[in-house]
Amino acid sequence: MSYHVEFAPELYAEVKALPGHIRAQARQQFRSLAKDPRPPASKELRGKPGFYRLWLAGRWRIVYTVDDDTRTVRIIRVRRKEQIDYEGL
Repeated sequence: MSYHVEFAPELYAEVKALPGHIRAQARQQFRSLAKDPRPPASKELRGKPGFYRLWLAGRWRIVYTVDDDTRTVRIIRVRRKEQIDYEGL
């Protein structure tokens, strides 16, 4: 059974601002997360239980949460690694 993917409201502007090839890769990852919310390439963030990250093109990250009870993946951020503020999550 697949998961429903939700997006944080500010995420739309972040995705729109991505370079084209990164945006395409991010959209593909969003679709993949609906099928497998914890792929082998994902990692749970240290000190942030329930928050995961995936790399995009080496310098970009997708940060998201997974709720197994409601079968929901919520995409929180898509930013360059150095631009993500994990304290604000």
